[in-house]
Amino acid sequence: MATIALTVFKVGVGVASQSVGVLSEGIHSFLDLLSAGVAFFTIRAAGKPADHDHPYGHGKIETLSSLLESVLLVVAAAWIFWEGWLHWQNPEPIQHEGLAIATIFISMVVSYFMYRHNRGAADLTESSAIHVNALHFLADVVASLGVLVGLLLMRWTGWLWIDPLMAFGIAAYIAAISVKQVKRAIGELTDTQLPASELQELREILKSGPEHVLEAHDLRSRKGGATRYVDFHLVVCKNMTVSRSHEVCDDLEARILTRFPGSSVTIHVEPCEYHQSTCHEPCRHSGGRKS
Repeated sequence: MATIALTVFKVGVGVASQSVGVLSEGIHSFLDLLSAGVAFFTIRAAGKPADHDHPYGHGKIETLSSLLESVLLVVAAAWIFWEGWLHWQNPEPIQHEGLAIATIFISMVVSYFMYRHNRGAADLTESSAIHVNALHFLADVVASLGVLVGLLLMRWTGWLWIDPLMAFGIAAYIAAISVKQVKRAIGELTDTQLPASELQELREILKSGPEHVLEAHDLRSRKGGATRYVDFHLVVCKNMTVSRSHEVCDDLEARILTRFPGSSVTIHVEPCEYHQSTCHEPCRHSGGRKS
């Protein structure tokens, strides 16, 4: 409801004041509204369990939605820049300056609280759709601050060129955060590995795993929606029973899930006879240790 009210309010004041800066903010709020609507439906769809047609779940639906929203932001940035260019060539005085200033100030405050709420939810759920939605509100806060400063300067100085300049700034900022999110979404859709910091944490977990683990190698990772997919090869004693090796894998998987909840972990167990460098002595059948 807050986004709907902000959109109607800012678009109406933007048209009435003939300010391209305020109108740009109204268009930006409309995109916030669209983002919230898309996120509402896609998060529910992405949260569905795996089925016959989607054995890996529906997480990438969320990534697709974030890509769509980001592309829309890029388009909006281009449109705002064009409108700013037209007003730059033919500057017009601002009407109802007091109303425009009050509208932008209220918008900035509301958007900030909406950003904090969405950012907290995104951090908690690791949802890319909610993360993009939070970025929309953050962009709204920054853009509103710029427009507010610009309106105050125009009121004090009468410089009409400040209005299209505000539009240029809003367009540049929206484009910058949109391109970053587009790259992130494309990375997930093309199965780019997890960030280097997360990979390092995974390697540390594998190094400090159960004592019966001799080696872990061929680590692979990717992310779909809020789910991380991790798989690797695990070298254990060749005389270890299937039951005991399963327990070792469960132990290691639990350690990974403690750090990265909701992850999908696949482990391929290998006997030490193929890795003489790490297991070159006879092993006891009972304990799975090297003798």
